[in-house]
Amino acid sequence: MDAFFPADKIKLTGNPVRSDIQFADQQVEAGQKLFGLEANRPTLLIIGGSQGARTINESIEAGLARFVEAGVQVVWQTGPAFIERARTAVATLRSPLIKPYDFIYDMDKAYAVADAVVSRAGALSVSELCLVGRPAILVPFPAAAEDHQTKNAMSLVEHNAALLVNDQNARTELVTTVLNLLNNPTQRQQLSTEIKTLAKPNAARDIANEVIKLTK
Repeated sequence: MDAFFPADKIKLTGNPVRSDIQFADQQVEAGQKLFGLEANRPTLLIIGGSQGARTINESIEAGLARFVEAGVQVVWQTGPAFIERARTAVATLRSPLIKPYDFIYDMDKAYAVADAVVSRAGALSVSELCLVGRPAILVPFPAAAEDHQTKNAMSLVEHNAALLVNDQNARTELVTTVLNLLNNPTQRQQLSTEIKTLAKPNAARDIANEVIKLTK
């Protein structure tokens, strides 16, 4: 017989994230120094997961000239498989505004400098975005089990807490969506305000407490 848990006994704890992520706002100057950014330019952070995301990477690659023309700084985590291709594309542009990295270790500093973030919609990424309160454009991975990334993204979109671009449309829509968002401070502020309301900053403690209760 399947176990049954009454709804009033279920507690939504959220996902534990690194403690330094919660203090990203204190790392703006450190982040600008780390990534070699100018303080007064809009900055886009792209994170496709530790291995990158091919659709996101190809969409950004195709739009690099548009970012340079708009004066947008891009901190671009490509993953190891795409980094050489990204570096070649950036070298062709001869612009210091695009900063490709195969992997970013100091994510607190990366979030700190971001005026907007492009990301997949895995549970951990969504949890981090809620904590740092950055305006996000989510591109769910379509092959995720039971399409859970789309469900994750929609849980934010339905609260006006993020924007969604479907993977199949990313090559034609993503860059335009990003530029429109960066040019709309009112929308960015709304997204930032709403996504913060979904944060679970005490997730690790809450999970630990629930586990302790089960042992008693």
